[in-house]
Amino acid sequence: MAKFSVEDYDYDEGPSNRVPKRRKMSFRHTSSVEAYIVERSEPEVVFPEEEQEEDEEGEEEEEEEGEDEGEEEEEEEEEEEEEVYEEEEQIEASREQISKIDGSSSGPARDGSISVTLTDPEVLDCSICCEPLTVPVFQCENGHIACSTCCTKILNRCPSCCTPIGYNRCRAIEKVLESIKVSCQNRIYGCQELSIYSIKHNHEKVCTYAPCSCPLSGCSFVSSWKILSQHITYKHYCSAARFKYGRPISFRLDADGRFKIFQEEVDDSLFILNNRKELLGNLVTVSRIGPPTRGSCNYELSAKAPKTSLIFQSFTNSIQKWVDVLPSVSFLLIPSQLFNPSEGLRMELSINKPSDS
Repeated sequence: MAKFSVEDYDYDEGPSNRVPKRRKMSFRHTSSVEAYIVERSEPEVVFPEEEQEEDEEGEEEEEEEGEDEGEEEEEEEEEEEEEVYEEEEQIEASREQISKIDGSSSGPARDGSISVTLTDPEVLDCSICCEPLTVPVFQCENGHIACSTCCTKILNRCPSCCTPIGYNRCRAIEKVLESIKVSCQNRIYGCQELSIYSIKHNHEKVCTYAPCSCPLSGCSFVSSWKILSQHITYKHYCSAARFKYGRPISFRLDADGRFKIFQEEVDDSLFILNNRKELLGNLVTVSRIGPPTRGSCNYELSAKAPKTSLIFQSFTNSIQKWVDVLPSVSFLLIPSQLFNPSEGLRMELSINKPSDS
């Protein structure tokens, strides 16, 4: 290999020489050969098909990871919602318990009323019939009180001291009875009605928040019929058959089946078909789940077997709790011979819209 070097060389040295200095270039040849190798990595060649497959695999992995993350997030959200719902139920139960023990508040309200705690509610009941006292209230000479109905029954003779009773009214107790308002016993199920103590039973007889029990075995849920309908929808959706008023719904009934639940699609009303097996056959009736104040529904029930058909028309009664008892009013008697041991019996039910809706 040849190397070149540049050296400075002065021909006429001295400061007086005006001739510019010239550079001497010498050439030297080295006997040794030096080799320099520069390594360079060649670029990888990527074919379009392989690149596309890798991109697709990457996208699939990202989609799977996204789906897994989405499912985990949904499960976490559901768990959080359940925890919040349980906490709300516990808080509500605690509030109800506190209100039962301590009353609403200790101070006067805006309308001037005050809240009191009655440790012995029986003091406002008649000592003879043990029912809440109603105006008018009578007292004897010794201060024993009784309701007007009982005064007639005991022939106006006080059972405690045998003095006459039923002639002098106890105005103080009457004013107390007229001023006391109590919550409905169905308050824990949503009723906010306040009634005068003496007539609270009148409201409770027609309260639409009367407790109704879930008819399914193993479930102890109890609430108003509206909340019970939601409970059936969200907790036992597959246990109820959906239908619409005025449209027949077909189903099969086993001879040993105890009941079937039907739920209307619009107002979520619950109906239960009771099937009680007896010696002569099966007694079948249809009831509406709810308080007695809910109107009855006209329904038509038909049983269809080869060469035989039975048609029964009646009105539903209201029940708050399903009980397997012998129906006492009206029912459809299906002979045992009509039931197919393997397939049951084909039936059809049509329920008309209730009169209270």
